[in-house]
Amino acid sequence: MTIEILKCPNCGYPLPESVRANQLLHCEACGSTLYLSDWKIGEGKDAILVATPTRVYTVSTLLTKDDLCYVYRCAFGADDQTWQGLFRIARSADDNDLVQNEASALYHLQAQPDYRDFRPFLPQVLESFLYQDAASPRARQVNIVSLHEYIASPSELYALEEVHAYYPSGIDARDMAWMWRRLLNILGFVHRSRVVHGAVLPGHVLIEPKEHKLALANWAFAVRDPQTGKRLQAISVPYEAWYPPELKQPVPPTPGLDLFMAARCMLYLLGDDPLDAPSARHMEPELQRYFARCLEPDPARRPQNAWGLLQDFDRIIEQLWGPRRFREFTMPYKPD
Repeated sequence: MTIEILKCPNCGYPLPESVRANQLLHCEACGSTLYLSDWKIGEGKDAILVATPTRVYTVSTLLTKDDLCYVYRCAFGADDQTWQGLFRIARSADDNDLVQNEASALYHLQAQPDYRDFRPFLPQVLESFLYQDAASPRARQVNIVSLHEYIASPSELYALEEVHAYYPSGIDARDMAWMWRRLLNILGFVHRSRVVHGAVLPGHVLIEPKEHKLALANWAFAVRDPQTGKRLQAISVPYEAWYPPELKQPVPPTPGLDLFMAARCMLYLLGDDPLDAPSARHMEPELQRYFARCLEPDPARRPQNAWGLLQDFDRIIEQLWGPRRFREFTMPYKPD
């Protein structure tokens, strides 16, 4: 199966006849970076190769699908090692702009001077381009992202949705605490970098339970420089009820939007109704009051500083539980 006429999948401009399929191209007319492949992603048992000027990626197993993307396992060689990554391709070409937005937000964070300090919490964009396979009438946006070197395989990571499914009655508040602390830490960096994630939800927060790692994924809904008046381009429809009340108003998002949804994630992990107030069933009164502040309906009264919330939280849990100690947290084995 081959592509006989090479045209830009973004604008339709003819590409030079000397250009071959299965390589990364650039359109002179619209400036798009694109990949026209004679392989169809997602069909067949064999892995396919996607070659760019810098790397050759082996794209294989479909791992999951999120709000916008099919997510495939991919591997690539660098520094005489094989590294694991994710090949994220838009499920629909109608969402190309949101997948492009994800790359833009992550590139922005990667350019921050202290990015290396927060790299373990973030996927890293390696390549971003339009991909059109031989059977598709429209090109779809692809982001190839790498995991941190501490994560050997995507199978080590569990979304909070998976944690909740395994512990439907709720996890211990002391286990929730390390997840909350790490989530606040990365949100502090994100907000200081003038970005609002826009979808801090159970499917987008990933943990590695053995060594208590956490990563914040799916940046397609992110807003850069919201203080200029930019608003969310879209929301996660399955979790529409999780968003704070100001979403219905014509106002730009604030860091408090992320903190509101992050707090709901913690109630969800504890076995509470995430759409209700914190209950005494799973946490002490001091923690109930703390999370109630995060869930304040009025954004003007809600905390906006993730690192400030982290300091408050550390003070409360030290008073309640004493010095922090490592607690083993287990999830069922997932085959690689």
